[in-house]
Amino acid sequence: MRVLAYHAVAALVLACSAMPGFAEEESVGVAGAVNPRAVGQPPAGSVEQLAIGQNVVRNEKISTFNKGQVQLIFADQSTLTIAENSEIVIDEFVYDPQNQTGNMTATVTTGVLRYVGGKISKKADVSFLTPSGVVTVRGGIALTKVAPKSAGAAATGAAAADSPATTGH
Repeated sequence: MRVLAYHAVAALVLACSAMPGFAEEESVGVAGAVNPRAVGQPPAGSVEQLAIGQNVVRNEKISTFNKGQVQLIFADQSTLTIAENSEIVIDEFVYDPQNQTGNMTATVTTGVLRYVGGKISKKADVSFLTPSGVVTVRGGIALTKVAPKSAGAAATGAAAADSPATTGH
């Protein structure tokens, strides 16, 4: 009887974890380096100070303030460094380590970021949505600046000269 109850509970846990709303938020990366004044706000959570080794989840808003900076490390070995006075939301990060493929999309509302591509960007575009357009990266390094709304919300991008990265604005 106990074995049957154990299997029923295990099946219920598996079923609930597959349903949206019941599953624990899935980690898309970790904070690898954090300077003070960097916070994260998960979709259903409160704002909290980021710390080294802390998980970052899908749709989490990352904000940095004066002297704040954070580096996010993703499962595909890509990194995203977010400078002070910046704001970004990781909209999508899906990675299949077996095939080394996936998708990544983030929304940058203001600030400066440096993306160093990993396995995903070697095979597919990684997109950063900005108020004035989309910056895509394929295989390389990109430095992107998004001006605050009061300054006209312009996005600029620069790719490493020896990489196949593409930037757009």
